[in-house]
Amino acid sequence: MMISKSVRTAIRWLALSNVVLYLPACLSLPAEEPLKPSAPIQESPITDSDRDHWSFRPISKPVPPNSKTTAWANSPIDSFVLAKLEQAGLTLSPESEHGTLLRRLKLDLLGLPPSPIELREFLADCEHNEHAYEFWVEKWLNSPEFGQRQSQPWLDLARFAETDGFEHDRVREDAWQYRDWVIDALNRDLPFDRFIELQLHGDLTSSDEDRIATMFCLASADMPDINDQDLRRHDRLNELTSTIGSALLGLQMHCAQCHDHKHDPISQADFYRLRGVFESSIPELQRDKPFNMFVAASSNQHEPRLYYRGDLHSPGPPVAAAFPRIGNLSESAAPCDVERPRESFSKWLFEEDNPFVARVIVNRVWLQHLGRGLFENASDVGVSAGGPRNPELLDWLASFLRQQNWSLKALHREIVLSATYRQASRQQTEDREWFRRLEKDPNNDLYSRFPRRRLDGEVIRDAMLSVSGLLNSEAGGESVLPPLPKELKTTLLKGQWPTSEREADHHRRSIYIFARRNLRYPLFDVFDRPDAGASCPQRNRSTTATQSLHMLNSELSSRCAASLSQRVIDACQEANTTSAATWIDQLFTTAFLRNASDEEVTLFESFYANERLRHAACLAVLNSNEFLTVD
Repeated sequence: MMISKSVRTAIRWLALSNVVLYLPACLSLPAEEPLKPSAPIQESPITDSDRDHWSFRPISKPVPPNSKTTAWANSPIDSFVLAKLEQAGLTLSPESEHGTLLRRLKLDLLGLPPSPIELREFLADCEHNEHAYEFWVEKWLNSPEFGQRQSQPWLDLARFAETDGFEHDRVREDAWQYRDWVIDALNRDLPFDRFIELQLHGDLTSSDEDRIATMFCLASADMPDINDQDLRRHDRLNELTSTIGSALLGLQMHCAQCHDHKHDPISQADFYRLRGVFESSIPELQRDKPFNMFVAASSNQHEPRLYYRGDLHSPGPPVAAAFPRIGNLSESAAPCDVERPRESFSKWLFEEDNPFVARVIVNRVWLQHLGRGLFENASDVGVSAGGPRNPELLDWLASFLRQQNWSLKALHREIVLSATYRQASRQQTEDREWFRRLEKDPNNDLYSRFPRRRLDGEVIRDAMLSVSGLLNSEAGGESVLPPLPKELKTTLLKGQWPTSEREADHHRRSIYIFARRNLRYPLFDVFDRPDAGASCPQRNRSTTATQSLHMLNSELSSRCAASLSQRVIDACQEANTTSAATWIDQLFTTAFLRNASDEEVTLFESFYANERLRHAACLAVLNSNEFLTVD
């Protein structure tokens, strides 16, 4: 009795997962269909029409257009934005109020809210120095906390976690070193081209620190105990190639591991040629032995080849390591140096004619600050993904980054100094144009106002710890494990979350919390942290009941509320006043950087009566929309 091919495939996958199979004697697996690995590769040519797609054209160097509204424009960015706004009969929104702008800036750059002292200093600076804002931008760009905040979007892209995932979710020793490497690189403003080069071939330098950077390539989930180690290697290489395509090139190449891309000019051969760049860097695998970094050269060389339908057991013809044809000016694939293929690839990435990397990274940084990218899917510049909202601005930013020697800090600076970034997110009393902006630009496609948005889970936790005075600012080192609810720990295997013994570690910044692939820290989980199963270009921002329940009832929220309450009382005593009005103003200044309104004073006066009510008031403040969003 023969069984179908689909059933045969299912049996293989079960076997690879260590499932013991008992097959009746009457069932037999037929021999594989005869294959023709030497058959020539057939792929569609790259046409002029293909190359005419906006993302495949060379980066232009547009001149900022003249604007009718010049008084409020600070940057070439504003000229490009205003040109689009004026076509719709709109202008930029007025500048945001000082306290709101300062809070926005620090949360964006450092992931922390400003203190009341910083607000007073900023306001004093603004009275005497027209460049006060620029001073604070520069101060925070050079803060060691800059890298702690800016590293998280990259770690999302890198599908970073400190465990393997799957059933056993084993710990990856020293994975935290990659996180610290990223933080340090961003703080040093390592040029982005070098930042990428080290993550692709840092093992080829003489520095052990550079080798750590290659964890980017191998940060995906792994199953070291799988029976078929060749399949393990095959899947890791395919995942790596897909991540390189999406994270660096903005091309969704994963489809092409099984068939030619349905929309983009990427063939299956393109996929396996790119995979061939990394083929010799994977060591010969052994069961239950992890591997998280590249080796300079594998002892057992595997010849790059195409695999029909992406199936390891259906090998096709050999391919030469090369780069995607659509990224080359010639019609054929550009071969790489067979002796140093990864170095050859990284050099190709940053050639003047390669348009992908610069456009993709400037869009990612723009997305961080403005809430929406200049093109919608930050990891897809393909034919079906839609074009950029402002192509001239996108190319100007890409050219600017290149001119600045790929300095990401220069790019951050240019964006946050712009009038576009400094706009109000709400209607100002004197702004009569507000409702016209809502009518003509309802989705803020033209950036006619700053997009109000909720904070990420990590920033919410750090902000709660900061305003309550509990935040431990120690930097670097092994990850920490704050306490988990008992009911959650019971779902884990023994020893999977050993709570850090030192209580001060429980209040370290969120970037240093242990990143377990199969269990996200609860606050991060409910606020949409990705699971590190795949590269994540942009987080979802859901609104669910579990978010409110967690913020109101978690041990962390209760502890922060109690500490905030005591901190406000201590501040009042230092000021030699114990009035309810002073307590309320101190609470609002600490949490919101503003004084309470008359209505809020009336509402909160009744909470001043006793400690339990003050704790409830502080808990309400930490749960408020104003605290959980950036304006």
